[in-house]
Amino acid sequence: MDYKNIDMDFKALTSKVGSLNEHFHTGYEMIFITEGESSFTIDENTYTYGKNSLLFLNDLEKHKMDLMKVPYSRYMIIIDSSYLDNIIRDPVLLSIFKNRRDESQNGFCVNKKHVNYINETLDDLNSIFLKKDDFWQIEFTSKLSNFIVYLYREYQDQFPLSHIDKKDERILDVQNFIDENFKKDISLDSLASDFYISKYYLLHSYKNITGFTIKQYILLKRISHAKNQLYYTDNSVTDIAMECGFNSQSNFIRIFSKKEGVTPLQFRKYYRNNMDQ
Repeated sequence: MDYKNIDMDFKALTSKVGSLNEHFHTGYEMIFITEGESSFTIDENTYTYGKNSLLFLNDLEKHKMDLMKVPYSRYMIIIDSSYLDNIIRDPVLLSIFKNRRDESQNGFCVNKKHVNYINETLDDLNSIFLKKDDFWQIEFTSKLSNFIVYLYREYQDQFPLSHIDKKDERILDVQNFIDENFKKDISLDSLASDFYISKYYLLHSYKNITGFTIKQYILLKRISHAKNQLYYTDNSVTDIAMECGFNSQSNFIRIFSKKEGVTPLQFRKYYRNNMDQ
């Protein structure tokens, strides 16, 4: 199995029966509902989103969707998080996917005057994805990046980060460091020392800016990477545990099972049998 940097589709449903297959991904996900209504359970919270709602999810948020009202139609884009991070790079724009402050939610209803433009843009992106002409990924990510800039200009208040001061910038540097080094042994003491930040300030500011504690963020990054390995590779559970930064197979199985509700091997079997059917 190969990793996917980009996936996209448009689906229209007239019945709740046999509706949407459960999907697996470890990247950023954007959904635009063009008709109907659905309920999203994201971690421990449940939200209802209807027509003309945009949703943004990241690979650390466990979520599922249930149809509430049909006919139902939606666009969905899934893009590898590190891939998009390296293209956009700006933490303010990426915050719509990446950061969760207490007051921020995963979605919002767009203004009616913007609906045609959003539909046209997503239709263009879907066409680029389906055709896959030469250099289509560059064309796709360029158009997607422009779209996110457009959303920021029109809906700045929906972005968890609307601006960055010097203190925020240092915390985001820590977040980026964890993104690149989560497989390694990272401690609060080492982060505070390396980034010249007091442990107290780092603990409280990191949670406030990102929506996660440092320990939680590192653990979720490791679990997310492990899920990718379980689905896309045939590597053993032991090899995956070590590669993802866990100190033992038993510790990995225990933590994974607590977080996902199934063992790593059960996860691999379930998604390989149920995806794309």
